[in-house]
Amino acid sequence: MTIPAKAEAPPPTVFVLEIDGQPILAFRAATIRQARELGKEDWLQDDLKRMMVGHRPLWNGKSPVRVRRAKPEEEVYYVDAKTENAAGDSPLVFLVRRDDQADAGSPVTRGSFPPRR
Repeated sequence: MTIPAKAEAPPPTVFVLEIDGQPILAFRAATIRQARELGKEDWLQDDLKRMMVGHRPLWNGKSPVRVRRAKPEEEVYYVDAKTENAAGDSPLVFLVRRDDQADAGSPVTRGSFPPRR
């Protein structure tokens, strides 16, 4: 009697977390169910409330957090970012420029207070 070879699991898929239709971050998960669970994690929701984009929180705590499969260009961006930051090995790749990533060499943003560099 021959034991069938165990089928190799497909590689994890890249998913995108969206808030108000805005793609926020990309990550890998084995299934859509697993990907949706990430969006419900307290630690991630707390981080999304604290992180700022354009001096506003990424998430207001009320808008629905949705997860979908990444579009081809988002998947490429995710793979490139992971390759670039292989040492950090962060499983999450942000698709928005957060305020804490602002370039110190960029010009002052007009109308902001205090002025941001």
